[in-house]
Amino acid sequence: MVSNATMQSIAAYDNAPFFERALKLAVQQQMIDDDGINAIINDAATGAIQIAEYFGEAVHLRHNLEQSKNRMVSLISLYLEQTTHGDPLKAAQLIKDKSLRSLSRGGAQMLKALYALPEDDYFGAKRLGSESEFLQDCLSKGMSLAKYTQAVSAGEQFKLAIDFAGYLLKKTGVSVRPFSDLHASAQHVVRTSLLSLAFGAKKVSAQSAAFPDETALFEIFSAIRKEWSFLGDVTSSKKFVDDLPAEFSDYARQILDSIETEDIAQIVSPKQTLETVFNKLKLSRYFFLYDPLHAMSRFDQAQAEDWYALTAGSDDDSVLLTLFLTVAAGMPAKATLTTVSAKKAVQAIRANGLLHKAVSALISKAPHDETEQLSALWQDFVEEAEPFLLDKSDEKCEQVLSYLKDHCHIKSVKKTLKP
Repeated sequence: MVSNATMQSIAAYDNAPFFERALKLAVQQQMIDDDGINAIINDAATGAIQIAEYFGEAVHLRHNLEQSKNRMVSLISLYLEQTTHGDPLKAAQLIKDKSLRSLSRGGAQMLKALYALPEDDYFGAKRLGSESEFLQDCLSKGMSLAKYTQAVSAGEQFKLAIDFAGYLLKKTGVSVRPFSDLHASAQHVVRTSLLSLAFGAKKVSAQSAAFPDETALFEIFSAIRKEWSFLGDVTSSKKFVDDLPAEFSDYARQILDSIETEDIAQIVSPKQTLETVFNKLKLSRYFFLYDPLHAMSRFDQAQAEDWYALTAGSDDDSVLLTLFLTVAAGMPAKATLTTVSAKKAVQAIRANGLLHKAVSALISKAPHDETEQLSALWQDFVEEAEPFLLDKSDEKCEQVLSYLKDHCHIKSVKKTLKP
């Protein structure tokens, strides 16, 4: 039998729930005698000193040793619970057969394995702290088996995405370095590659062997929408999945299913312009490399040319506000209005309200570096103009037209006298 004095001595080392259950069970089942308990106490004391030294803490301070003992107990509990799948009897047998320091090392190795896994799916990203700082943080916050298992699962998923993205880039002969330099999301790289392979290979003339740039990605989006308009369906070729290494095939199918059910539905939807969908998805779910030798990508240049044609090459606020006003009234975008057309725009706004979403869609067609400023211009205009635009007491629109002539590009049509 184990004496009461011995039971009191081990109490200092059994404050972790799972370790406590296993240790008490070992004593109750007489799996450990007094000599075994003494060996555990001595081993724990030595282990606490070693843990304090590992973390660079003074071993002569009682507080540090107490903290080290708690860390040791946490490591042992983590290892025991995972190794025995939460079976206290099996854990009790391990406590009998192995030293506490070896059990503690088992827990430490588990945390080191977690540290070796990426904490996100970005290329080139490294953990901010050292391995010892990571262990210290895990132990100070309390690392339960459930939390550990969840963290490992996430880390393995991140690693899978990074490995698969690297594999796809290598297969297409693209260097990983620029993706690492930009800390690209591996999942976004995978998504872009799979979209190109499955939905773009036979639809566009862009280099199918290379990683799509912004222009090629937009061409794929455009081809998908055109195919839907023509066929009422979007075809794909996913045979390449069968040739992937086994560790990537399930993940590839998962991403392809997500593209098909979530992205394609947005790309083909007539409720939004293709440019609006593209601008939303290209940053939130896809990735492409900008050409560092050019201030604007080819897509940006094409978009800028379209915007230039729409604004007649003018960046004057009055021209821009006229464009916004006509679209907000549900009319075709125009950079210049006659007095009659302006009055019709006002009447449409008073009948239907301001179509802010239409204005936002128009602004999304502008060069990317101008959209924020254009949105601010429209908001500032609305705050001041709305009382005039919606004032139905101004039946002849005299006040609102006077206001609009000061802020928009409105020309009066001169009447010619007939001979």
